[in-house]
Amino acid sequence: MKIHLEGLLQEKDANRSFDVSLKLPDLTWQEEPISFIKPLSVSGLIVNRGDVLDLNADVKGNVSLQCGSCLESYEQPLDFSFDTRLMKSSVESISDESDWDEDSGDVFLFEGNNVDLTQIVKEFILLELPMLRRCKEDCKGLCSDCGTNLNHRTCKCFHTEDDDSDHVDERLKVLKDFFTTESEEV
Repeated sequence: MKIHLEGLLQEKDANRSFDVSLKLPDLTWQEEPISFIKPLSVSGLIVNRGDVLDLNADVKGNVSLQCGSCLESYEQPLDFSFDTRLMKSSVESISDESDWDEDSGDVFLFEGNNVDLTQIVKEFILLELPMLRRCKEDCKGLCSDCGTNLNHRTCKCFHTEDDDSDHVDERLKVLKDFFTTESEEV
């Protein structure tokens, strides 16, 4: 989604508000599918600060993610705001080092009289996604033996939460008591 900036670029402190519907294509992030159920609602304000434009935006919508425990798809609501800066990608605007400081935050470059919000919004969405993706807090995940989704049914595998001794690899049984020795000094 492109925002036309022609009148905004002519006058310092000029601003332009926007309220758009942004349709993003499905993508894969860290080898997990991310689907956008409906177009996202993106609204905000762009303010000309001289060689830099300030962009303040609010993003609302829903995204379909894959649970990291049971591998089922689930819907995650998105509702966040972000602030960033935009700079014209010409050499003249970057030559002023007072505006280009790596420590001062995000700066996105644009060309011409239009700024494309698609890539900017996509980057901030990826920052907002939960690191641990769970369909629900008490997701039981998949059985480690047969792969049954334990949220839907129980499997016939023998499991106890307290005793995993039956599932210890024979080669690693020696390490089982490594940290449980009492009053032995090393």
